[in-house]
Amino acid sequence: MDFAAEPHLVSPAYDVTSQQGVVRVSADSHRPPQAVLAAYGLTNASVTTENYKEKKGVWYINRANETRVLKKLSLTPGRLGFVLDSAAHLRQKGIHIPAVFTTVNGRDFVEVGGDTYLLTEFVKGRNPDYDKESDCTRVMEGLAAFHRASLGVRWSGRAQAHIQLGNWPEQYKRHLERIAQAELSGSFGREAAQYRQRFLEIGFLALHQLEGSAYDDWVEEVRREGGLVHQDFAAGNLLIDRTGNLHVLDIDSLSVEIPARDLRKVLLKVLKKKQVWDHDRACALLGDYHQVNPLAKPYYAVVAIDLIFPHLYAGLVEKHTSQRAPDWSEKKFLQKLREVVKLEETKAEALISRALLPSLPSLASQDHQNNDRKGGTTGA
Repeated sequence: MDFAAEPHLVSPAYDVTSQQGVVRVSADSHRPPQAVLAAYGLTNASVTTENYKEKKGVWYINRANETRVLKKLSLTPGRLGFVLDSAAHLRQKGIHIPAVFTTVNGRDFVEVGGDTYLLTEFVKGRNPDYDKESDCTRVMEGLAAFHRASLGVRWSGRAQAHIQLGNWPEQYKRHLERIAQAELSGSFGREAAQYRQRFLEIGFLALHQLEGSAYDDWVEEVRREGGLVHQDFAAGNLLIDRTGNLHVLDIDSLSVEIPARDLRKVLLKVLKKKQVWDHDRACALLGDYHQVNPLAKPYYAVVAIDLIFPHLYAGLVEKHTSQRAPDWSEKKFLQKLREVVKLEETKAEALISRALLPSLPSLASQDHQNNDRKGGTTGA
């Protein structure tokens, strides 16, 4: 390998290298600071911008036919330390995460102008296709393996852990307050307002169910035993290589949290393409997950509660009122609203009237076997 930096396989992830120096990067500059390239011994390398925003950037760095990925991250050194330590734990447990390269001085990440930069290996592969049954199974099994591997995770003194445990009740209340107080205007606002009361009722129902669920027990279990969520375990952040291995990318949003957060997001990613909730499909996907990382039945009920809550409607309303999507036209917002409403309504109807667990093949089979052995009903 002709690179000066060597892969730091103990700290596998996305963020790497710490270095002194201050280099200002103008808002219109899409190249990484020269000081960052110098820290890795890559001043003469070819640089291609993959994407760039004010707080984040991704570049492909090529020299002597070797490609690496350089990332600009909006993370503090302490938070980056948490990500690197967590990534090291996950890699040790068999999760495929791009290796991190240290600087010529052997440091884990570079700080320049208040930003942090990380150099990782370039992974070849394809993104999973949600239209392929086998790919969806691979994603759910991969998520389960990720959660299972994160048990027992610990961090060094440098790490500032991102912990979200126990926040759901307050998060639900904040979302509901924002829905209730949102100043809805224009064609989007008028149509969104027609559904406001309905989704407030659904949201308060989910909040009420959460208070009587196993949520607190699950939180305490993760607090005691450890556990991580990715927060965006989606096709765009996953690669399947030629041998079938699933590689997990973009782990800079790692958080200490119960697995339900990832499960809700992944299920919605897979199922929202059809714009209606497919309950049997959701149960089948959870069955794939359960084969690798079985959860107690009351915990799946918590997943169902989080799916009942109208996260998609709340997020879309907030995006419109806060103008977080300046490139979206009113027509696009309306189209998204109609898609979201259809999915939210069919989802709530199914999850309120039908249990999420019983149609899980793995659980049904397990219960049958347990009953045959013990002559009674047991939990997962």
